[in-house]
Amino acid sequence: MTKRVLWLLAGSAAVGLAGCASSPHSATQKTYDAYWQCASQAVRPYIARQDLSSREAAMRAQAQCNGSYQQYRSSQIATVRHTVARDSYDMADQLGAQQALVWRRRVTQTLTDYVQQLRTGG
Repeated sequence: MTKRVLWLLAGSAAVGLAGCASSPHSATQKTYDAYWQCASQAVRPYIARQDLSSREAAMRAQAQCNGSYQQYRSSQIATVRHTVARDSYDMADQLGAQQALVWRRRVTQTLTDYVQQLRTGG
């Protein structure tokens, strides 16, 4: 394997382990919590809006919380950068951004499901 592939594999593993092993008081966890708090509050006014699909309601909430998402994304990138050598920061930036995007998609799906469940009375 090439050195770049090895770094990619090591970085991916580190990102996964960092997500599992991080302290609840870490900067990344705090920024994620703030982002989630924002999104879960922002979706509430859209629950009763029947002119919007559940997904549209979730996406509008996400748009309102883009600032807190960007803070979480930056923190996630910094966490990954902390685990790699300085000459691998480009890779760390990509891995951190991708990890943040995975969580953004999970938040969108959770909000979509939440709105749908409340609208159907479930």
